[in-house]
Amino acid sequence: MLPPDKDIAARTPVWNVLQEIYMDTEVESSYSYIARTCAESSYSLIELEAILFNEVLPALRFNIFALPAPEWAGFEVNWLVRRILKKQRFGKRRPLILRRYSAQHCLQIAPLVIQYRDSEKG
Repeated sequence: MLPPDKDIAARTPVWNVLQEIYMDTEVESSYSYIARTCAESSYSLIELEAILFNEVLPALRFNIFALPAPEWAGFEVNWLVRRILKKQRFGKRRPLILRRYSAQHCLQIAPLVIQYRDSEKG
């Protein structure tokens, strides 16, 4: 997988949809939308997980810790891209902060990604 700054166009839709996980909303209601967008990408499940943990999480975890959360409807895409490129941890160990929170959502979304991809094949 290319580094984020060499793959902005392909990653932007994925970044944009994965930000839902760090909004002050009921994320579960967005699982289908998140999974469909991720399924339409060229990234494997392992790559999608790496994007979540090493790019989106480091950039947006602040939104979970601030009460009330500064953003709940989603950040503007250009701001999001700049923020992720600045905060990303590509190729590094997963951050410890919010690892379990992120993994719980990942475990729910991954089977839906597989389901959408399988339905596209058939």
